[in-house]
Formats: sequence, structure tokens, C-alpha cells
Amino acid sequence: MGIKYLAKRVVLVVVFVFLASTKIGVANAQNLPRPIDLRIQNISQQTPVWCWAAVAQQIVMSLQGVQGTPAQCSMVAIANNKPPQYCCSDFRRCSVTGSLQQIQGLIAHFGGRYSSINPPADPMTIYNTLLAGRPIIMAVKTTPYAGHVVVIRGMKWINTRYGPRAILLINDPLAFFSAEVDFQSIGPYWQAAIVVN
Repeated sequence: MGIKYLAKRVVLVVVFVFLASTKIGVANAQNLPRPIDLRIQNISQQTPVWCWAAVAQQIVMSLQGVQGTPAQCSMVAIANNKPPQYCCSDFRRCSVTGSLQQIQGLIAHFGGRYSSINPPADPMTIYNTLLAGRPIIMAVKTTPYAGHVVVIRGMKWINTRYGPRAILLINDPLAFFSAEVDFQSIGPYWQAAIVVN
């Protein structure tokens, strides 16, 4: 009778530990912030150096729709004080890089929204910014001499054995699709951000 009693107790303890660990796992999954996707369409850059115009175009299109969004060549021309036809008739004439201030100017001019330039942020700040409906343009350093800009349009969290991990949904104008990127892999390259109000 003593061995049977002890065996039942061991089984009960094992079952209790299993149920407790399952409930903890479910609780952790339920406590993750909900995913966010601002549903901004990824638009590819039309020249190797127009990432800045493409991200501005993505934001303007999300605010004004297709009909209210000018062509990239028009945006490049206006940002450089040229008539649209100057750049649109021959992209090579306007194969220029842009600045964060030019991106801000285009978004204000065509999208009617002001923005601010901010330093790199932690994942929770990014999440709260997106939760407020404010897209982020991330400026990254790709080489010591070159940079690139992408749109952070969404975010989700995943559970790992080391804790929650932030995954960014990024529109890269060099690509034809949006991609999920681990914050830890892109964070070290982040130089500055434009937060659209």
C-alpha cells in the first residue's frame, strides 16, 4: 500500500508540473503585444539611388491613395527644385541621393503630414509608435559610405526560450515585397528615423 500511494503521488506531481508549465506557456503567449500592420504598400525604387523617393511615395500613397500620389520622378524633381518633366523625361538627369529632410518635405507637401527626425529606438518604443498609427522610416547604414531607407510598417512579437523577440515588418524599396526582419539583426545598422505624425 505504501508503494502504490507513493506512485500515485509521483504521478500527481508530474501531472501538476505538466499542467502548470502548459498554463505558464499559454499565459506568456497571451501576454505578448498584438501584431500591428499599417498596411502600407511596398513600392520599389525606380533607380538605384531613389530609395528616399520610394519611401516618401509609400507614405504619401498610404495617406492620399493612388490618385493623390505623384510619380517618383516628380517627387525627385520637386525635392531638387526642378520641374517634374526634367526628371521624368530622363531619370539619368536626376539620379541623385536624397536626405531625410527631403523625405520629410515630400511627405509634408504631398501627404499633408509633418514628421520628426528621431534617434534609433528600442522595440517597445517602435511598437507604441506603430500602435498609434505612425509609420517609421528607418535610415540604415549599409556601408561606411552609403545608407538606405526603409519603411517600418508593422511589428509582431514572438516567444523564444530567451524571452520575447521583436520582429519588424519592413518595406524595402530595393525588394519587390515586404519582409519580416528580427530587430536584433537590423538594430545595429539603424542611424536615424523619421516618425510620421
